[in-house]
Amino acid sequence: MATGVIRFGSLTARLSCADPGRGEDVARIFGTSLKSPTPELLARVEADIALAEPTRAAWSDRPLIPYDGMVLRHSDRHPEIHTERISVALDLAACPARADFALFTPHPPHFDLCVHLAVVFHKLLFLMDRVVLHAAAVRLSGRVSMFLGDRGAGKSTIALRLARAGGTVLGEDHLILKRSGGGFAVSGCDERARLDAKTERHFFDEPLPAEPVDFAGRLKKEIPAQQLFRSEPYTDGRADLLFFARPGTTFAIAPLPRRIALLKLMEAAGKLQRFVDPTDRGRFLAMVSDFVTTIQPYDLTLSDDLRELDGLVRFLEPGGREASQ
Repeated sequence: MATGVIRFGSLTARLSCADPGRGEDVARIFGTSLKSPTPELLARVEADIALAEPTRAAWSDRPLIPYDGMVLRHSDRHPEIHTERISVALDLAACPARADFALFTPHPPHFDLCVHLAVVFHKLLFLMDRVVLHAAAVRLSGRVSMFLGDRGAGKSTIALRLARAGGTVLGEDHLILKRSGGGFAVSGCDERARLDAKTERHFFDEPLPAEPVDFAGRLKKEIPAQQLFRSEPYTDGRADLLFFARPGTTFAIAPLPRRIALLKLMEAAGKLQRFVDPTDRGRFLAMVSDFVTTIQPYDLTLSDDLRELDGLVRFLEPGGREASQ
């Protein structure tokens, strides 16, 4: 079995795979990288994940799986996850926690297999009290601000502008939200930044030394984040502010009622989850509901003029929020 280390935000996992390509697939799904198992990383391991490739006969007690569906066998310590192509047995009482995957052969086409891996890994992390968000997070002026939005919402551009103002970027595309010490913490998943041509022209006098690559239909340059700004991936931070970012015509920041923020967060985070029963959905609702009570939510509309991001910097400075109200 090939062994590497993968970091889901602040969660470090040892990943053992019968096929080394599966580890790369998992890393790509979460926008991170598969690392060599150095002693320093192995000392941080909180989860052991093994991806074996048995025949279905090896799991004779698998439940009946509905077409394109998922089944959870609920247990506080030993839950199981089952799809048509994958079964996972968890031992959450172990230290480190353990997850044994069975990727049944013969495999479906590669894209379909990656879809199953994404669905199951998101559920695995959720059973470990973690939710994946397509969001950026920046620590500035002693507070951590999160920016949640779809592709093209401007998360990477926001992170770069706030870094230029002295901020530290925890993550600029994938975040892990987790319960921590009676509250919540967020951490980033990768060490790279992706910039489109407009953002590059605005912030840099010379072209960056990289070729544009197609990311979900948009050409961006991928650069090691430390080359562009102060970056602390894999580091937990307590979120203080949550912005729902979207492109528009006029730059604006407006406070959101928490009930509206909860609906928006459920919609955004729920896109990455597959709910199978009332227990599963209720646990998700409880987690995001609890989180929303701990932050101040805002609606953030971005204009085409990137200079107007200076308004966001002023808003996040000490006393900025009070001055804007």
